Order: sequence, then C-alpha cells, then structure tokens
Amino acid sequence: MAYYVYLILGIMCFIGEVFTMDFSLMCFGLGLLGASAASWLQLGLGWQVLIFVVLSLALFISIRPLALKHLYHKSKNIKTNVEALIGRTVVVLSEPDPKNNIGRVQTDGDNWRAHFAAPAKKGQEVRVEKIEGNTLFVTQITNTEGEN
Repeated sequence: MAYYVYLILGIMCFIGEVFTMDFSLMCFGLGLLGASAASWLQLGLGWQVLIFVVLSLALFISIRPLALKHLYHKSKNIKTNVEALIGRTVVVLSEPDPKNNIGRVQTDGDNWRAHFAAPAKKGQEVRVEKIEGNTLFVTQITNTEGEN
C-alpha cells in the first residue's frame, strides 16, 4: 500500500484521539506512522503489517498505562465544589433570625443561606462546619483559631 494511505490514516487516528483522550488511537496512529515509514522504504506488505502490529501493541502495553496514570491522576485529598467550603471562613451578610438561627453568609462572592450555632453580627467571620442541601452550618471562630 502507498505510504500516504498509512500517513492519512495515522493523522485521522491522532485527530480522533483529541476527542477520545484514552490514548488507544494515539497508539494505533503511531503504529500507522511506522507502517508508513516501512512503505516509504519499500518494504513488503508483510513487513508493513508486522511493524504496525508490533509498534501498536508495544505502545498500547507500555506507554498507554503511563499516559492514563498521569493524565487522570486522582488524588483523594482534593476537595471540589461544596466539599471545599467545609472548614473555610465566611463573612456574615445578615444577622441570624433569633427564632430559627437562619441568616446569610458570603464566600468567594457567593451568597449562601446559613444556620448559625450562635448569634453573630454582620461582617463577622464564621467557620463552615457542614453543608446540608443549600444551607451552610456555621460556628463562631474563637480568638485562638483566628490567630493561626
């Protein structure tokens, strides 16, 4: 087969890899580039197929697991979304209602409904203890915590 057919198929695999991001098409694309080089060197069809298979499998077995490990590395210590709010300091926007201890707090420009463990003044900083639904449960910061 002409080398440019392998070359075009390899490029198509690379383009497909952009959309899948699982590194399998990249392995096949590199195998096709090897087959393209074999074709350009005028090696027989058997050599072209052999180079494609061996190169693709070698990359699939050796490089793909490493690439996936580094690309999709997941740390159990990273907190995202509302989990990241727990333990943070927020500012009281409106004092809590004495009957139900509900008020408003602000963090990172977001306005949240808050349940207060103790009365708080507007502008005071409080700490988020837990989150249920769209309500933050907050407690006052003691002087020793604020100094750290």
